[in-house]
Amino acid sequence: MSTPDPAAPITRNEPLREAVYARIVTLLSTGRLPPGTAVTEAALSRSLGVSRTPVREALLRLEAEGVVHSSLARGFVVRPLSDRELSEVYPILAALEALALRSVRRPLGTAEHDRLAGLLDELEASGDAVARRALDTAFHTGLTSCCGNQHLQEAIAKLRTSLSRYEIAYMQHTPSRGTADRQHRLVLSALATGDHERAAAVIEEHWHDGKRCIAAWLSGAEAGAGATVR
Repeated sequence: MSTPDPAAPITRNEPLREAVYARIVTLLSTGRLPPGTAVTEAALSRSLGVSRTPVREALLRLEAEGVVHSSLARGFVVRPLSDRELSEVYPILAALEALALRSVRRPLGTAEHDRLAGLLDELEASGDAVARRALDTAFHTGLTSCCGNQHLQEAIAKLRTSLSRYEIAYMQHTPSRGTADRQHRLVLSALATGDHERAAAVIEEHWHDGKRCIAAWLSGAEAGAGATVR
């Protein structure tokens, strides 16, 4: 699974506003804009080959989603990692993904199962944090898309965008993901047998375990170790 260069100029055939937003999200979720980084409209507009207007619109959208904040002195800044935000937002994501899986009203198709299983194969074999985060996101998106509730899927996607800076920072510093990988397999197995309640329970456990792991890592992070912690 390859990811295009997020800093490459945007082509004319891409919807401009969404393309600019998606590129900045990719820069965040790949760790190229780590927590605490100042983000300037001018630099982004130059690298993406667009005017400053869609860049500013994208940054304002990300500010509303809690990913960046504006500063009079520095423009926009990627929000630092926060114990409070982690403890508040991860349980919401756990509840929403569990709701999505409980809402599934159809069997998991063979093609869907094989595609999700293939993503897990790639995820478990990868040692690259950026690739793992992208594969993890694709797997979770594939799971929640089974519910068919577009509003719920969009709410989950926004939270995943906000929390991407936690996920990539943690994965870059903590390569072992054995427990998470096993939980993924359990969720997929439960969905395959139609046990949606079991799938929902495991996905909740998965996110709560992830919160505890990241909180423990944050509490031991040293200044300058690669994460900005507040």
